[in-house]
Amino acid sequence: MEINYRIMTANTKNEPNDDTDDQPPQHRSQTATRRAMLTGAAAIGSTALLGNASGGLAHLAGSGGSQQAQSGTNKSAAQDKKTPDITVLNYALTLEHLEYAFYRDGLKEFSDDELKEAKALDGFGETVRREVPEYLAEIRDNEKAHVDAITKTVKDLGGEPVSEAEYTFGYESPSKFLATGKALENTGVAAYAGAAPDIVSNAVLEAALSIHTVEARHASFLNLVNTSSPFPNAFDKAKSMDEVLEIAGQFIAASGEDNSTKDKKNGESNKKKQTPERKTDDGTSDLDVLNYALTLEHLEYAFYRDGLKEFSDDELENAVFCRFGDKEVISTVPSRLGAIRDHEKAHVDTITETVKKLGGKPVSEAKYDFGYETPAEFLGVAQALENTGVAAYLGAGPAVSNDKVFKAAASIQSVEARHAGFLNELNSELPFPKGFDEAKSMKEVTEIAGQFIVEQ
Repeated sequence: MEINYRIMTANTKNEPNDDTDDQPPQHRSQTATRRAMLTGAAAIGSTALLGNASGGLAHLAGSGGSQQAQSGTNKSAAQDKKTPDITVLNYALTLEHLEYAFYRDGLKEFSDDELKEAKALDGFGETVRREVPEYLAEIRDNEKAHVDAITKTVKDLGGEPVSEAEYTFGYESPSKFLATGKALENTGVAAYAGAAPDIVSNAVLEAALSIHTVEARHASFLNLVNTSSPFPNAFDKAKSMDEVLEIAGQFIAASGEDNSTKDKKNGESNKKKQTPERKTDDGTSDLDVLNYALTLEHLEYAFYRDGLKEFSDDELENAVFCRFGDKEVISTVPSRLGAIRDHEKAHVDTITETVKKLGGKPVSEAKYDFGYETPAEFLGVAQALENTGVAAYLGAGPAVSNDKVFKAAASIQSVEARHAGFLNELNSELPFPKGFDEAKSMKEVTEIAGQFIVEQ
């Protein structure tokens, strides 16, 4: 059977606010094949980001915002016109410097034992407490990788990277440190979502989006340990540069240099924005992208809808207990899986409505066989599906022309990353395996999805 897939994104409305060894022998081969395909797709790539393109990251310091939060950008207005994303890159670098310094200095100030015994973690068991210092160190290393990658890219483009500032984060206890981390990561998600539509180079855009989803994974975990929902909304909200720099400016005690002249030049040069490369006609329409996304969202929604009917809350909690063992997390699993189901339904509804508004015909839900037979297998497939969804949105984003559709896609892709981080956690894997998430092409993703579709 041949399946007709197309490409991805989401809508303009509803823009956000805030082992096969246990299987019976007759099912092992088929499910193992599906699992292998998904596992391959769920693997998070490490270096590609800026390595593939000397191009860079997210829409950063340029026009507007705190001068303290903005360091050097382009060497001249003429150069900025030639490589307009340097200002975007330096905005991202401003934020990444701040985040890296936050984790670097905080992890020097508080010992592992102090972090494990943070009052904020009173409701958690040994599993989460043990993870906190290790995972925060991973986040620190992710942020350092972002700093290094963006810095190199700015230099490769002939620009002057902003330097690290002096910061005052105001935390006095491990609990306040964790709360500030949560705020910074959620702000980072909103910042990348707000900046991405203005990026000109697709190479820079791909890099920015791959960091955007990692920031969302960080936010998911920091929300979790602060007893908040890892994914509070079906659509993440974007913030403008001015909004983000106002927040960042609260932590900046002193910047490295006076950049008022450079900021003025950047503001003047940015008045004439270049057209993003993603708006170039490449034969793939936004309707194609939307129906590709809709194919995936139908699949994910059906997976959770049907699985949560098949397994009781007790069965799901017991499955998590066998591999996780933290009662505070376990007790929330059924409701959080229900929230993911509802998010996927919201994505289906939104994309369907958008396709219709654009004069297209939305793809319909197919018939699926996901191959799970136990709650543990269900959770394993969920993890693979969510990580595949992240890779799919990352691969399709640069093909979206319409700004409203693109913004909606970005608001969905970070939510998929939040889901993926939480599902990784439930399956005893690192929520953020690498500093940069890997994109997958439409062809790669449709081959994976096709393993579960029995009738289109």
